[in-house]
Amino acid sequence: MLYLFTMKNAHKEPITFIQRKLQKNYRSITGHFPSVKNNKSIPFESKLESALFLSLEFDDDVESYLEQPQIIITDDEKEKPYHADCFIKMFDDTNRRNTIVEVKYTTDLNKEENKEDYEKKFKAATIATNAMDMDFLVYTELSHSEKYIFNLDFLYRYKTQPRERKFDTKIKDLLSKAPISAIDIAKSIGTNPNDYIIVANAIWGLVAHGELSTDLEKELNMNSIIEINNGSN
Repeated sequence: MLYLFTMKNAHKEPITFIQRKLQKNYRSITGHFPSVKNNKSIPFESKLESALFLSLEFDDDVESYLEQPQIIITDDEKEKPYHADCFIKMFDDTNRRNTIVEVKYTTDLNKEENKEDYEKKFKAATIATNAMDMDFLVYTELSHSEKYIFNLDFLYRYKTQPRERKFDTKIKDLLSKAPISAIDIAKSIGTNPNDYIIVANAIWGLVAHGELSTDLEKELNMNSIIEINNGSN
């Protein structure tokens, strides 16, 4: 492993980041996540890590995030390095603290041979991060629903790929009157099949960028109800 750099928080405690070589095996999905917030690809070692990164791209409080943070914890009265999976940097104007994240499947957490060790390490990590004015989080497959992650995956292409914007103003003007379904928006504005497709893409692009909103816990389709994002959605 190669140490990349060390950053310090407000309490001058170091967080070291390590470059990792992805290890492929039959149990995990590895790859690189194309992060818009970080303007680079972030390596992941599991589908769950990728889901975490995807969710962070849609969290307005998150400024950036980095993989493989290392902090020092006290375990059995000895200082030891703790290798976590993600460091989340929040915007300064939020009331949320920067966070160290451990990514684990519940099947791993619930194994009898792992429980005691994880409990000790997570307690030590919580104490260490709190001392650095940060939070510690264990992210599992239960942190977000499968439907929510599936919808974010669909929307993320509209963050990474260009689209036509000629109907954006009309869409927002229409929705300023009342929330309506995506299909009714497309029918009201699209006067031909080509425009219909452009309007549909524009709707999802505006949702992806937070200008419009919809219920992301339900299947996204043209019957989804769309509304202006007023900040409370």
